[in-house]
Amino acid sequence: MILDSRSPAEDRIIEYDVLIAGAGPAGITLALELRDLGLRIGLLESGGEDFDPDTQFLNDGTVTGHSDGVDLAAIRLRMLGGATNHWGGRCVPMDRIDFERAPLSGLTGWPVSYDAMQPYYGRAHSYFDIGPAHFDPLQIGGITQDDLLLADAEDLRTVVVRESTLQYGPAYRDALDRARDIDLWLWSNVVALETDADGAVSAVQTQALEGPSRRFTARFVVLACGAVENARQLLVQNADNETRLGNAGGFVGQCYMDHPAAGAAFLWPNEPVPPSPYWDLPEDSDGTRVHLLWAPTEEAMARDGLANIQYYLRPFDEVENLRVRQANSGWYALRNMAKWVLGRDRDEIVLSDAYCGAINNADVMAGDLLGLIGRDEPTHRILLLYEAEQQPTRDNAVTLSEERDALGQLRADLNWAPSDADRDSILATTTLIGQAVGAQGFGRLEFEDHFEEPYWGSYTSWHQMGTTRMATNPEDGVTDPDGRVHGSPNLYMAGGSVMPTGGRANPTLTIVALTIRLADHLKQRLAA
Repeated sequence: MILDSRSPAEDRIIEYDVLIAGAGPAGITLALELRDLGLRIGLLESGGEDFDPDTQFLNDGTVTGHSDGVDLAAIRLRMLGGATNHWGGRCVPMDRIDFERAPLSGLTGWPVSYDAMQPYYGRAHSYFDIGPAHFDPLQIGGITQDDLLLADAEDLRTVVVRESTLQYGPAYRDALDRARDIDLWLWSNVVALETDADGAVSAVQTQALEGPSRRFTARFVVLACGAVENARQLLVQNADNETRLGNAGGFVGQCYMDHPAAGAAFLWPNEPVPPSPYWDLPEDSDGTRVHLLWAPTEEAMARDGLANIQYYLRPFDEVENLRVRQANSGWYALRNMAKWVLGRDRDEIVLSDAYCGAINNADVMAGDLLGLIGRDEPTHRILLLYEAEQQPTRDNAVTLSEERDALGQLRADLNWAPSDADRDSILATTTLIGQAVGAQGFGRLEFEDHFEEPYWGSYTSWHQMGTTRMATNPEDGVTDPDGRVHGSPNLYMAGGSVMPTGGRANPTLTIVALTIRLADHLKQRLAA
C-alpha cells in the first residue's frame, strides 16, 4: 500500500516488524523479499514518484578533493526507485579476486566469500530482467572466438556487462501498492534514530518537508539510503546521542569509493577494424543487450599488484570526433539544466542556452547513449575508456558540515581524492594492454596526455560505496558480515555503503545480491 506522509498524522506510534529507509534498489528489493511472510513492513521514501527539486536539494553538501563533476545534490535521486531513475543499467558481478584479496591499501577485505555470493547474484538477475548469468563472452548468443579482439593475449581478457533497461520505481510501484503487508510511505524523511542503552533503535522519527512528523517502531531497522546518506544518518545519530554505534574503529563515513573514469589511451590498429561487438552492443539470446570490455586477468592483477579495471572500446575516427564533441556538449547542457532546476549557479547558467544545447544535440546524445556512434564503419582509432577500482582509504570520507538543510539536519561534507597509487595502477594496466597490442601485431597504443592534470583527467562514475564497510571485527569496519551495525542488535545497513572494496564492477547488481542475502538473514532472525 502506498501512503503519503504529507497527510495529517494521528497521535500514535506506527509499528512494524521491519522498517526500511530508502526506496531505491536495495530498499525495494528488501521489502519485496520479505513480503508474504505474515510480517508488517514499512518502507520510507524521502521523495515521491516524480522528481521534486526541494526534496532533491536535501542531498546537497560540499565536496573537497576531486570536486569536479561530483555534485551531492544530483548524484543520487530522492524519489521512488532512487538512482535507477538515471542509471545506465549496467550489471556485472564482482570477480573472485575482489572477494579473496584484501585491498591494496592495507585494510581488511570482504568477510563474505565469492562462492557464498553466487546464489544471490543468480537471484538478483530476476530483479533487473537481464536474463541468465552469462558473463563469459562465448556464452553470448552470436559471439564466437573470431569476434574477440586480442583473444590470445596472456594478461588480457574480454569481460561482459549486461544492460538492464529497468527503472525500479515504475517497475515495482504496482507490486508495492498491491502488497497488503508493505506500507510505502512517500515524502518521509528520517530525522532521528532513538536508541536504547544497548544500542537498539527503539524508534525512528520522520518529517515531511511539507507536512507532519511521525514516529515508527520496528523489531529491525534498515538504512538503505545510499553511501553518503547512510553514513550521514549514523554520524548524526552518534553526534545527537553521544554514542559510537558502528564506530569502534572510527570507520563511520570513511573509505568512500567511486570508480574513477576517463580515457586512458588510443589504440591505433595496423589495419582498419570492421564493426565489432565491442561497440556494436550485441543482444544475447534472451534479448538483453551486452557490452564487451577488456580487463586484466586475475593472474596479472595478483602477480603485479594491480587494481581491477575495465576498459570500454570506442571507435574514435576524426569524423566521429565531431559527433563525440557534439554529444559531450549536449550532456554538458543537460547537466546545466539540472543544476538550474536545483537553484545552483543560476547567475552563470542561461537556461535558454542550456535548453537549446540539449535539444540541438539530442540525436547525437541518443546515439552516444546507445553506443551507436561509429558502429557502422571500419575504424582507424579506438579510444580506451577505463573505469577503475579505487582503493579504500580513510581520508576519502563523509563528515558532517556546519550547514543545515531544510529539515534542520546537518548536511554532509565529502572528501573524494583518488590517489597516485590508483593512477599508477591504471597506467600499469594500460601498459599491459599496450604490450599485448604490440605482441599480437595488432597495432600500437598512444597514452592520453592528461595524466599530469589534477586527478589525471578522471571523473566520477557516480558509484558510491564503502562508508559503512562490513568487517568481522568492530575495529575494522562499521557493520558485521550480515550488515548489522556493530554495537546495535537491530540496526542494519544495506546498499553500496557496506562494500569494503569496489572492484571494477558497476555496483548495482552486487547491491541487490547483498540485499537478498540480508533478507535471508532477517528471515532467520524474525523466525527465532
